[in-house]
Amino acid sequence: AKHPHIHMPHYMVLILLLLLCGAVPGLSDLYGDLGLKEEATDSEIKKAYRKLSRQLHPDHNPSPDAKEEYAKIQKAYGVLSDRKKKKVYDMMGEEALKDLESGKGQRQQQHMGFFGNLFGGGGQDDTRGEDKHLSLKVSLADIYNGNEHTLNIKKNKLRSKQVVKDCATCKAQPPKMQRVQLAPGFVVQQQVPPDCDHKCSAGSRQVITGFSQLLEVQIEQGIPEGHEIKFDMEGDESPDRLPGDVIFKVKSAPHPFLTRVKDNLEMDMRITLLQALVGFKKSFVHLDGREVEVERKVVTQPLTKMTLRGEGMPKHNVPSEKGNLIVTFHIDFPKHITTEQAEKIKLLLPN
Repeated sequence: AKHPHIHMPHYMVLILLLLLCGAVPGLSDLYGDLGLKEEATDSEIKKAYRKLSRQLHPDHNPSPDAKEEYAKIQKAYGVLSDRKKKKVYDMMGEEALKDLESGKGQRQQQHMGFFGNLFGGGGQDDTRGEDKHLSLKVSLADIYNGNEHTLNIKKNKLRSKQVVKDCATCKAQPPKMQRVQLAPGFVVQQQVPPDCDHKCSAGSRQVITGFSQLLEVQIEQGIPEGHEIKFDMEGDESPDRLPGDVIFKVKSAPHPFLTRVKDNLEMDMRITLLQALVGFKKSFVHLDGREVEVERKVVTQPLTKMTLRGEGMPKHNVPSEKGNLIVTFHIDFPKHITTEQAEKIKLLLPN
């Protein structure tokens, strides 16, 4: 029987292979080399690297250790600024990263047909964790101008450092590996359990629950209502499957007087009876802080609509183009007038 073909991006295939091959996490701390914690954001990583590269550059730092320290931060930034390498390092450590960079995983891609059998043709659900779907409410001003939000999500995280245990038998060494043939032409490495009476955790991959992960969400100008922003493989991590994605669904928060309708904005404006009859000039503060004037020199009927071209929302991916702003006028009539006023109005406004 034929098994359905499972399509996965190459970097997901490589990480899955590394998971199955039992790579042992390394002891290096690339985050520590940059003076950061593991939950550092992309912008924090970039900022720390720029600061340290200026301090440690051999051309500007005469210290004998500067060259070595500079090489360390170069290596750390090379990994942590690359989304694929960073994910492998976070989940599996430096040894798995070396396997990835050496191309060891790529040589196994010819055996992808075997994975269909291994997972029973079950598709994505058998190889990846569940996606996290979250709602992100942002202001109209953020959507109009563009902005960046740093969000803190809780997740299960696979610890990337080796966890060792003092043991007379295993001497807190990483477990030994042996090669096992799972199918013709397909060989993997598996851990050999130590000869201990207890469960040895040397080199094991521990899952940290409730880990705080900071994600930097870019709100692009004119981003559509309900638009989804996806962070690949930032969901819960586990030793036996790839993480799912974190997906934010953008929703706009209510504004005091503006309403969004696709690329257009709508607003109500109240005017007096006198203004409706003789004209007026009014203004309001737009979402970017500009003062926009609304002027009419003719009689304004109740519920008259006026279009201000180019004063709507920026169009997504083409922010130089904007929709329109539609203003609906509401007239505030006086609650009462005197007899004298009524007689004067009759003279001014013949029947």
